[in-house]
Amino acid sequence: MFHRATYVVVLLAALAVCDVAAQQKKKIVGSSTPLAPDEKPTSSWFGAYVGPTFASQGGTFTTSCNCDFTGGAGTGFVGGLMFEDKTTSKIILGGQLGYDSRGLTGRFREIEGSQQTSPSGRSYVVPVEFLNEASLSLDVVSASVYAKYLFLGPVYGRFGVTAGYVVSSSLIHTKALQTKTVTFPNGELANVALPGARDGVVIVQEEAVPYLNPLQMGAIGALGVEIPVRKVERKFGPPAVTTYLSPVIQYHFPITNITAQGNSFQLRQLQFFIELRHNI
Repeated sequence: MFHRATYVVVLLAALAVCDVAAQQKKKIVGSSTPLAPDEKPTSSWFGAYVGPTFASQGGTFTTSCNCDFTGGAGTGFVGGLMFEDKTTSKIILGGQLGYDSRGLTGRFREIEGSQQTSPSGRSYVVPVEFLNEASLSLDVVSASVYAKYLFLGPVYGRFGVTAGYVVSSSLIHTKALQTKTVTFPNGELANVALPGARDGVVIVQEEAVPYLNPLQMGAIGALGVEIPVRKVERKFGPPAVTTYLSPVIQYHFPITNITAQGNSFQLRQLQFFIELRHNI
């Protein structure tokens, strides 16, 4: 009898300890209790993002005719999926996996000597103005990791690193005739003729980007605002936010060069996108 009673007491004590431990575990992961409702539970979030990007050129890009382009700019598109895990009430770790369309166009004008024939049949080399234009585009699959900090209510900043792989690229260099007519040394006037031109435009180079570095590394910094768009009522404590909408402005600073053809040729991006994240 004594041994049976002792066994029952020990069993009840063990059950009590397990129950207390279970309640403590619930509280740690963010579940509310009647005595201590948790207002900011630790949680994970899954979502998507999409938006436009604005690119600017760093360094110099050189095409096949040894033409140097600087100061290029362009627009693109970014979109993908994201995951975040809240480690504390203010610090969040996250990652993104997406598609990035990057592109820019550079231009410069030049005057070249061009051989033209006068109405009387004489040949002269006369100065002719051209507009050179090089358009480059990259399709990139990218992944990034970052740390996010809520520093002013719903306003947050985040910093991280990103790696992208260029799955396709293209480069088109054209020369557009700007001079329409010329006056020859003998006083004759004629329209400028450009062999091989179509509507006054000659394609100098059209191919995939030569000497491309397919692995593109960079750093990112962003500012955003968390806007709650869906809440659910809880039995204890205030309503819990389950969905956030966040407008974000992000700067992508490249670390690697795009190609070896040129001098420190890089593509910087200013990105504006919308994130939609849901508690999972």
